[in-house]
This record gives sequence, C-alpha cells and structure tokens, in this order.
Amino acid sequence: MQSAEDIIRGGLKPRRWARIQSVLEQRLGAVRVVLEDLHHPHNMSAVLRSCDAFGVQYVHAVEEPENFTVSRRITLGTQKWLTLRRHDTIAGCAEELRGAGFRLFAAVLNPQAVPLDRIPVDTPVALVFGNERAGVSSSALDLCDGSYTIPMLGFAQSLNISVAAAISLYSLTARVRQHRPDRGLLTAEEKARVIESWLPRSARWGQRAARALGEELRSSTQSGETPYR
Repeated sequence: MQSAEDIIRGGLKPRRWARIQSVLEQRLGAVRVVLEDLHHPHNMSAVLRSCDAFGVQYVHAVEEPENFTVSRRITLGTQKWLTLRRHDTIAGCAEELRGAGFRLFAAVLNPQAVPLDRIPVDTPVALVFGNERAGVSSSALDLCDGSYTIPMLGFAQSLNISVAAAISLYSLTARVRQHRPDRGLLTAEEKARVIESWLPRSARWGQRAARALGEELRSSTQSGETPYR
C-alpha cells in the first residue's frame, strides 16, 4: 500500500523534489533557538525566517504568558518548514533540551557574557532570546550554561531581537558546519520525521491528499476491507 508521502512525492515535479532534498540535506540538528515570551508577532516571524535561511530546523517557543503567533507577511511561508515546539515554562523547555544533549546560551548584556564567536560548538547549542522589553528572564538565565553577547563598536549597545538572532545564527551555524565532524546536520531519524511533515506542505494539494487518504484508510479499516495497494 502506498503511503500518503509516496503519493505526494510521486506527484511532485522532479525539480521540486530535488529542491526539497537539497534543503533537507543542509538542515541542522545541533543548533536550536529558544524564544522566551516574545511579544511582537513581527519579531517572532522575523526570527523564524532567519532560522529557515540559516538551516536551523527546531525552534522552541516558551508561551508564558504570551502566545506565540506569527505574521505570514513576514515569514513568507517559511514557518511551515520549521519544527516548532511550544512550552508552558522555560523550565520544561530547558529540561527537554538538556535531555537531548544541548547546552543553553542566553543572549544578554552582562560582564560574564562571552563574545558570540566564543560559544563552544563541540556539543549541540540552543540560543535563548528573551522578551523584547525585559530580555531573558532570571529564571531562564539560571537554567542556561552560559551567556553571550554580540560585540558592537558604535554608540548603540543593543539590537532588535530579530537582528540579534539573525547575526547570531549566521555566525554560529557557520562555525558548527565548519568545526563539527558531523557538520551539525540532522540525523537520519530526524530527516525521516522532517520529510514526513514537509511532504504534505510541498504542493497545494498535498494536505488534501493526505487527509483524503487518511479518511479512506480509516473507512476501510472500520468496514473490514483491505486497504488498496
């Protein structure tokens, strides 16, 4: 029996399928982004667009008390290619990341913060960005392995969060790709899960096809019929 993924893949033009494979092969699993209680959809959306641009697949959104919402006008559809994990608390988010072997580094301005290019890349890294008004919370800082800052030479000593995230990701992902033996790429298991989520979104009719096949399979199972092959 053909799966929904097989049917959708078969309906894609070769050039489209090649593009999907090419992007997937460059996706990173060793770099993640944590967004703690962001307030402005514009900033949330701009960060997501940067994640996609630099090949970061996983984004963690802490939604206490703000809800994570995006502006499609800003993301230009890039949000559908990302794996977004939502958390009620920063503690739950940190626990999940630590369980997956990540070290957390918060973007802050303090004397203890290391320069961006000094963040170690020998282990997976999650960058933590805080609320536009209050920054990274004290609770989040307590859960991080360290903090970093972007060196600046002008009168301004701070950046909009979306700009800071873009600069951070450009620098960190380049170093991860260069210095890690595995280049920080997704594992085979991660690739399989990602492509499964991508394919229904890869064509305008993809999600309709996936839903229709799912309904047909459920109907066949309930009636005792053998699904078509």
